[in-house]
Amino acid sequence: CFVPDVSFKVEVQDDALATYQFGAKQAKHHFCKHCGISTHSISPRRPGLVIVNLGCVEGVDTFALETGVFDGLHLL
Repeated sequence: CFVPDVSFKVEVQDDALATYQFGAKQAKHHFCKHCGISTHSISPRRPGLVIVNLGCVEGVDTFALETGVFDGLHLL
């Protein structure tokens, strides 16, 4: 799910959140240090937006959401 970065707020206990970058190190992939789940990412391909893992959003039942197929092969 993409959300505007001005609407995005992360609540983290202690230092549980870490950041991973690879390649050109332009995108930032954030994850939980304890369980390893990817929480959100920030990419220069989507300026002003945060890519959020809805499984990490309190009150969201991801199994109740209507879904579609993401074709990453033809992304560009």
